[in-house]
This record gives sequence, C-alpha cells and structure tokens, in this order.
Amino acid sequence: MKKRKKSKIHTDKKGRNFIRKSYFVGGKMKFQRIYVIDGISEEEFYYNNATDIDHTINGEYWLISTEKETDEYCDSSNQQVTHFPDNNKDDLPF
Repeated sequence: MKKRKKSKIHTDKKGRNFIRKSYFVGGKMKFQRIYVIDGISEEEFYYNNATDIDHTINGEYWLISTEKETDEYCDSSNQQVTHFPDNNKDDLPF
C-alpha cells in the first residue's frame, strides 16, 4: 500500500496559505487554489467552528442545532430567582 503524499502548502502574494489542486479541462491542466486554515480547507474549518448565528447570517438554516440550545435555556436549573417580589405593593410611595 502506497503512502499518501502530504500536499504542499504554498503562500500567495498576500500571505494566505493554499494547496494547489490540479484538474484537466479540454486536455489542458488547470490549477485550483484551495485556501487553508490550520492545515484544513476554509470550508471545513467554517463548518467545524461556526456558531448558529453564523449559519443564520449566511442563510444555512438546515445546519442550525435547535435542540441543543433549547435544552440549555429551558432547563429549570438555569432559571434565576429574583430577590425582588413583584406583588409587594406596601412599600410604594403613592
């Protein structure tokens, strides 16, 4: 079994890192730049680290995890008890 060759990371004029991916179009070899962050592609990095707000801004509603957030906010242990009773009207000045 052959070892997989590690792709070389290049740097463009602006200092961004990318990997060159080659493909053929009409018998000619073309190259595509796939920009990388921490050694993984930009798209994969975004999907691994994006929050629900990022998905909402970009219109990717199918990626929003609704069940996880509703469990955090609706849990009875997260509700705070206020020390100011709302029904105590004896102390009002008028």
